[in-house]
Amino acid sequence: MKKLTPKEEEILSLFWEKGPMFVKELKELYSDQKLHYNTLSTMVRAMEEKGFIAHEKFGNTYRYFAAVTKEDYSKQSLGNVVKKYFNNSYKSVVSALVEEENLSVEDLRKLISEIENSKNK
Repeated sequence: MKKLTPKEEEILSLFWEKGPMFVKELKELYSDQKLHYNTLSTMVRAMEEKGFIAHEKFGNTYRYFAAVTKEDYSKQSLGNVVKKYFNNSYKSVVSALVEEENLSVEDLRKLISEIENSKNK
């Protein structure tokens, strides 16, 4: 799956939050009100080419919707970060979180327990 720009991620978030929309509706919700309708439409079509957005035809226009779930996108994004910055090692990620004190040892123990319990079910 290709990467999205921050603006594209914002657009995708709007589709997750609001559901299927026409570009006109998206423009009303989009934070950058200065962005021209045609530019936003081009961005949505580019996202469709990347596989993140899909459409259904309504007369002469299209209604767009998210083609990936938020959960799938999050997993893919996390995988990219782990690959790019942690040499594809999730152990290194957890180690960095503990070292930076973003994750306490107690939280780590709870996490390990939750993982063990979910595997035993």
